[in-house]
Amino acid sequence: MQNLVKRTLYLFLSITGLTALMAIIGIAYVWFFSDKNELPHLELLIGSVILEIIAVIVILAKKGLKYLPDSQTDKEPLDTLRFMESFISTGTSATIVSNRVSWLAGDEKLIATLQGKINNGTRIEIITPKEVNATLKESLRGASFIITNENISPEARFTLINGERSGAEKLAIARGVHPDHEITIFDNNSGPQIIAMAKDIIRKSKELADAA
Repeated sequence: MQNLVKRTLYLFLSITGLTALMAIIGIAYVWFFSDKNELPHLELLIGSVILEIIAVIVILAKKGLKYLPDSQTDKEPLDTLRFMESFISTGTSATIVSNRVSWLAGDEKLIATLQGKINNGTRIEIITPKEVNATLKESLRGASFIITNENISPEARFTLINGERSGAEKLAIARGVHPDHEITIFDNNSGPQIIAMAKDIIRKSKELADAA
């Protein structure tokens, strides 16, 4: 599919280049070689060049935007919690990787959303380096808590949804602190390699937890 898109773009560029060349040759002919004041249909030729250039720009822009990840910057912790609630609710599974989950323990609405997903058969996994408090575990019955027991907390903070559905995965990566807490969202178009690395981190974290 990607090769077809490339060939189509090259065809558009070739047609635009040929049309522009014909327009330039026509203008040069009128100025230097013709006794006529104008060349028939020259204005249509120039108009076609302009329209073709606009069409190519639009096509390139659409293609480029398809491969750009979405992002947002949250000023307040509540904004991030509401994003997590919306993001997780769109998936059939969710894996949360965090160096701590105190942000989750204090939000009843997000916990209720997660518990509702669990009750409907959605697989929810939470991977942390240290043991999670019993209250949170009790609030999220049915979720899998994977403890890696690492001495140094990892810097990675991300949530992967649809991890078992190849091509349908979405990955939200967090960085920074409020009021400059940035979340970048990748899908299979904008970041397949990054999603693959996230899945590798999840797999290795589970192996580390099993070995402990």
